[in-house]
Amino acid sequence: MTEKITIGTVGYPIKKNKMLHDVDVVELTESRHIPPGKKAARHIRDELPAALDCTVQISRYFVSTPPQGATLKGDIANYGQFQITDESMSLWKRQVEFAGALNARALVLVTPSSITPSGANVKAMAEFFDAVDRGGLPIVWEAHGPWESSQVHQFAAAHQLIPAVDPLRDAVPEGSLAYFRFGAFAATGSRMGVYELEQIVAAALDSSADEVFCLFETHRALDDARNLKKVLAEFGSDDFGDFEYDFDDGDDEDEEFV
Repeated sequence: MTEKITIGTVGYPIKKNKMLHDVDVVELTESRHIPPGKKAARHIRDELPAALDCTVQISRYFVSTPPQGATLKGDIANYGQFQITDESMSLWKRQVEFAGALNARALVLVTPSSITPSGANVKAMAEFFDAVDRGGLPIVWEAHGPWESSQVHQFAAAHQLIPAVDPLRDAVPEGSLAYFRFGAFAATGSRMGVYELEQIVAAALDSSADEVFCLFETHRALDDARNLKKVLAEFGSDDFGDFEYDFDDGDDEDEEFV
């Protein structure tokens, strides 16, 4: 049974000084293009509460060709499509150093729908992840596009990746770490309802993982994170089913992802 559920948001839905003490973790987006250097990473870490965990998005330039004019070393054509080149390996080294300087808990790769489970894509991804030095960090992978859940889980297991899942619709894989990631279409309303949040807590507690991360990129991500923490606090009480939650209504400030 899960020992720890770590709850937070993808990026900063509102000004970070107004939210950081309300969450346990933030999935940082600063490196989704070119990862900052180690000095910048240490500055970012110093601005965060000591108890706050972070995970780090992987640069999209391992997946897609950068635009002309991107301030990258070497030939732009040698980035993207999971190529193993001097340029991409140099960028990967910078990626891992950035995450390490932040004491990040994981790297997070989001692949767009253009990365289909074709033979060529699967081969390139397999060779890439078998080649890179992970710096001791787990790699979470969220696949978009025509991937079947079984394909994602099979590939992830073969190459030591952690599938990002939405337990409201996906099976939770076995492993010591689970990563629940909720996108903009995870909920039908402006924020998740009680029943959905109770299902998330139940799925987390029933998983085999020692720790489950729950990250929201929903329309009202901070509300959802706060409210999930309230549901978790009441879960298991004798009157759980009848508890009336004093949920946040999101009136503090309009949420906007950065």
